[in-house]
Amino acid sequence: MHDGYIFTIGICGSASDSGLAPACLDTMLAALPPVKRAALLGEVLLFTGAPDLDDPMRDPIRADIADAELLLIVTPLLGGGLPARLRGLARAVAASPPPARQRFVALAAVGPRDDAALAPLRRLCAAAGAEIVGELWVDDGAQLGDADRGRLEELARAAYARARTVAPEALPR
Repeated sequence: MHDGYIFTIGICGSASDSGLAPACLDTMLAALPPVKRAALLGEVLLFTGAPDLDDPMRDPIRADIADAELLLIVTPLLGGGLPARLRGLARAVAASPPPARQRFVALAAVGPRDDAALAPLRRLCAAAGAEIVGELWVDDGAQLGDADRGRLEELARAAYARARTVAPEALPR
């Protein structure tokens, strides 16, 4: 816990305003009290001439995941899979040693339901010692509707409530 609060990190597989994933993460984060941080993973960064992903955010995000009590992960599904940077983060976390304490996660995916596409995120959650409180699928559209917004808020609050059972003394009370 950070300064007596439940530390929440929101991770989004996209930074694009043309998709609903960042709006979904914003909705989830706004439904919760502090302390929270957001990581929006935009376009792929590559070493010149090298095939491997060079992502300067991977290690800081991985450190935040290890430190957080609550994870909110939102991703668009691109052609039946995760965006490259989120997929790379999932691989890096899965290769990390298991954490010392329990954490919780709420997963949201934007696009047609494809359980297999979320397998890398489920492995990330298992490696991070994060219990998946719930998964939500949001249809990709022009705007985030009120019903989806309400479901995202409900999922975020349920995950926060679960984290609070482990840290009942956390602020705010």
